[in-house]
Amino acid sequence: MINMEVKEKQESHLNNSPMTLFRFELNRSQTSLFLILSFMGILMLPFNLAGDIFLNLFQFLFHILPAYLSEPYHYHEDYLIYNFFPILIRIIIYTIFLILSIHALRKILRHKNVKHKVKGKTIHQERIVNWLGLKISNGQSLFIFSASLAGIFFTVQHFLEYLLYPFFGFGLLESICWISNGFPSQSTSHEILTNNVPLAITAIFFLLCLYSLVIVRRGKPLNPSKKITKNYSILVFIVSIVVFILLSARIFCHLALFNYEISSLLGISYNAPNPYQNEDFIITISVLCICLALMITSFFLKEQNYKEMKTSDELSWLQVKLTPHRTIILLSSALLYIIFFTHHYLTMIFLYGGVGSFYFNFYHIILIPIILFCYYPIGKILKNHRFDNIIKNIDNSREFKTNWFNFDLTKTDSVILLSVSSGLVGLYIYQLLSMNIYAQAYLQEPYSFNLYMLFSFPVMTAFICFILVVIVYTIKKTLPSIKSSN
Repeated sequence: MINMEVKEKQESHLNNSPMTLFRFELNRSQTSLFLILSFMGILMLPFNLAGDIFLNLFQFLFHILPAYLSEPYHYHEDYLIYNFFPILIRIIIYTIFLILSIHALRKILRHKNVKHKVKGKTIHQERIVNWLGLKISNGQSLFIFSASLAGIFFTVQHFLEYLLYPFFGFGLLESICWISNGFPSQSTSHEILTNNVPLAITAIFFLLCLYSLVIVRRGKPLNPSKKITKNYSILVFIVSIVVFILLSARIFCHLALFNYEISSLLGISYNAPNPYQNEDFIITISVLCICLALMITSFFLKEQNYKEMKTSDELSWLQVKLTPHRTIILLSSALLYIIFFTHHYLTMIFLYGGVGSFYFNFYHIILIPIILFCYYPIGKILKNHRFDNIIKNIDNSREFKTNWFNFDLTKTDSVILLSVSSGLVGLYIYQLLSMNIYAQAYLQEPYSFNLYMLFSFPVMTAFICFILVVIVYTIKKTLPSIKSSN
């Protein structure tokens, strides 16, 4: 009898062991955040994969490849490599992220029903990390870890695409090397700069991400008297250091082109700068100084550890009082759209954005306010551990359970999946309408028509409809979680 009681206590201790992901110990609110992000990845990444497979890969197999085989002497000898490998690289990257999302979702939803024994050393909650001079908490370390992991994959993708498809260039990174003469379509640069400066910037970003991956896994025991960096100051620091690196490279290009000693040392023909180029140099230095000032300011924006929100405090957004359910719905939607628009923004800027139009580009004018608008509720909800209290309120409310694809969901899990699904409905309806419009315009153009499109567009449409069915099913199964009384 005593042995049975001991065994039950041991099993209870195992089942109540802390949730870990990539050896990081997660508290309840962090687990909920990763559940939001992993479910987003599972619903969003398959669409990107399908687009690369059924549109880009099929275009290569059924259009580019036959055209090359019929008249190979009209094409460059590496023409097939240039067109095939960028598609393959994107498919591999998206597949890796999808696998990581599935792994995180399965581990979180099955945590309470599986006996866990963490292999290796667990990275505990009660610690503080020194990252580039900033004192950050375990939750902030998780954010840096996730962002760095994504940064490594995208940096490697960007580097490999350039090596395999050099005619496409580095986009924004290459445009940094070109200094405008003040006349339309006339700029000054040199082959040494355009070939090496983008590679150097890519290497710096890669090493910075790699350093961050290693350093955030190390930390010292948390001292309650110490202060940590505020969440928004970390974002300001990251943006500032990225822009600082890009502008530093542009200043180097200025010196390499318009300074006689440095030009001679690098083997670049000296160019006398005109007033327009001098003005560009002054503006670049001014913005660089602003970024440096913001980076320094980030070191002084700190808050006390574990500053709790009073239970009497009410959370509102745009004068709307937020209940716990509404808060999770708002947080999920904000995370969804900030990821969507940030990815779109960075893709457009790094591929097509030029320094000449850097300050008045459409994507800066439109997308930056949208991204900031999405960040506002995220920062407000996560500030002062408000999200911890919200999750506790839902966990302590009336019990609710439902079965979703053989997973037993708690009330908190159900509300999270409902929130993400609701946010994705509008996005996928937009994708469905866009695919229909794009297909009609493409098929009506006689010069662009190919037989594979008669298969690709219906398959993409069916795939979007399938995801919408999964979303609707998820909403149906989880909607009672917000209808039940607390």
